[in-house]
Amino acid sequence: MLINIVIFVAVLSLLIFIHELGHFLAAKSFGIYVKRFSIGMPPRIFGFQWGETDYCIGALPIGGFVMMAGQEDVPLSDEEREEEYGHVPEDRWFKNKPVIQRMCVLLAGPSMNFVLAVVLYALVGLVGSEVPEWEVEARVGEIEAGSPVETAPLFLLHNTDAADMTGSPDAQGWQVGDRILSVNGREIGNMTDLAITAVLGGDKKTYDVLLERIDGRRFVSPVVPQVLDASGHPRFGVGPFETAIVREVFPGSEAEAADLKPQDIIRAVNDKTVSLTSFITSIEKIPAGESVRLEVERNGETLALQATPETIGRIKGISFGSSEKEQELRILAIETKTAEESGLKAGDMVTAVNGKAMSPAEFFTFERENPGSEFDLSVQRPGILFGVVEPEQKINASLKIQAVGAIGVALRPKTVWHRVPVVRIIPHSFYQSYLAVERTVLTIVGLVQQKVSPKDLGGPVMIYEVTTKAAQAGWDWLLKITAFISVNLFVLNLLPLPVLDGGQVVMNAVEAARGKPVSEKLLVRMQQIGIFLLIALMLFVTFNDIQRLLFGWF
Repeated sequence: MLINIVIFVAVLSLLIFIHELGHFLAAKSFGIYVKRFSIGMPPRIFGFQWGETDYCIGALPIGGFVMMAGQEDVPLSDEEREEEYGHVPEDRWFKNKPVIQRMCVLLAGPSMNFVLAVVLYALVGLVGSEVPEWEVEARVGEIEAGSPVETAPLFLLHNTDAADMTGSPDAQGWQVGDRILSVNGREIGNMTDLAITAVLGGDKKTYDVLLERIDGRRFVSPVVPQVLDASGHPRFGVGPFETAIVREVFPGSEAEAADLKPQDIIRAVNDKTVSLTSFITSIEKIPAGESVRLEVERNGETLALQATPETIGRIKGISFGSSEKEQELRILAIETKTAEESGLKAGDMVTAVNGKAMSPAEFFTFERENPGSEFDLSVQRPGILFGVVEPEQKINASLKIQAVGAIGVALRPKTVWHRVPVVRIIPHSFYQSYLAVERTVLTIVGLVQQKVSPKDLGGPVMIYEVTTKAAQAGWDWLLKITAFISVNLFVLNLLPLPVLDGGQVVMNAVEAARGKPVSEKLLVRMQQIGIFLLIALMLFVTFNDIQRLLFGWF
């Protein structure tokens, strides 16, 4: 817990420091008097005086500021202004500098956030890291039933770069292993790019997706994303492709009899390309007693093996497990439909199975050995906020163990070492930053067009959770998340809203166009409106954070 707080504060402090450093350096370069450079909001904890400026740390790590003569986020009275800056020559006041210099000072803060993102993306790219294969390529994994790509038309590309899409399609439905090359002519680098394209584009836009099959044929597939679940987000309905690598072969299993070995790569089942998840799904559907052909890669050689799946039990729609610290059986994840039907939720602790307490190991044995049977599950749901928001509950549910096929292997996904060549690092880091800017802008546009729900917005608590999970995933993920948040700050601070840098830039631009300053009374009113809107936004996103935290909506 403590290390998570330290990481969160470090990330937030870095973002604030870089932003305020931009304002500070620009102000100093134009000779503007800077009274205080603060990371964190008052009250002041500690700091030091160097020259005319007080460099300090504030108690509240939710912001920072550069206090300049003649630039007031919170309007001062004449007496307060005289007390603070009466000794400062008027030519060193922010408001008395040329408009272009003032605008440079205002824009320097957000610009430094963009620069920070470029540097962080470059650092991750230069050092390199072990990443899931779907992060560096876009290939189709498992295809959801009822998804738009399941029956999407495909038009073959012949010897030209364009496909004839006026007649009947040459094929129908995407396939596992298809490589996604571009969407509407724009290159797709990984599955995250594809998912974001659907979410931000909405469920009314048709996308022409260029696919490449395993045999080298290329197709153009026009498809419209759809909302497929309770998230409310449009999706194409494909999962990321993960190579099925054998991690363990269970003793006495059908896999052992078929001569499967650890580190084998399972490429196909019955001549159909499979990913890790589609392999499991394919084997589960094999009728009892029917054998399957496995195409396996071992040490660079392709082998053809034969296996006959055995029938075991598996509870569909619910993932059970336990943490390393406490060996209590819990529901780790549950599908929306299953949750609605059973009344169960993720986080519920299993207290009894058919009236008997079971350890995780005993439960998994029970599940495996009882295909096709039903059982009673008793769970205990912890109270929320010491039972004030929601009391502790005891729930009983009846579940069925499905009979599925299995051959007795444990699989693991493939990871790859990814490093950007030095000669490409500058365009790479700028392109990643550009993508982050585009996604942020499209999210804002989506909010206005009601394609993105305001409930998806988050504040400090969400940033805490995101940075914590990113740090657990690895330093590279933490740096990339920090870069993305920095880009968010870059864009949001440029919005033409009072108090924000963008709003002040607009006021200065109006002054330049009029040839005289905007009235001080109007500026004060605009600042008051801006402060009100900012506080309202903070309260709203914090309310969203609390909802997610208390009710598990995250």
